[in-house]
Amino acid sequence: MRVAVAVTPKSGKDAVMGWVVDANGERELSVKVTAAPEKGKATKAVCKLLAAFFDVPKSSVECVRGDLSRHKMIEIPISQEQLEEAVAQL
Repeated sequence: MRVAVAVTPKSGKDAVMGWVVDANGERELSVKVTAAPEKGKATKAVCKLLAAFFDVPKSSVECVRGDLSRHKMIEIPISQEQLEEAVAQL
């Protein structure tokens, strides 16, 4: 499933924070990573963090839009129900 993600790079910790609403009123998953936003480091860190968070292989998590943006679309092999359950436990 594709998940909209709002990324905060160069944060003090790597963490999935929960749902936030963007300027258009759309829901995004807020993710903080310590990696800098250069040469794809932050995007790779986001994919690695989400793979661990949802307990799926790193190779199965992919950024499909927004490689150079703080607002990304990430493909994760989970169901909507699994997504909601995992985020609700934060």
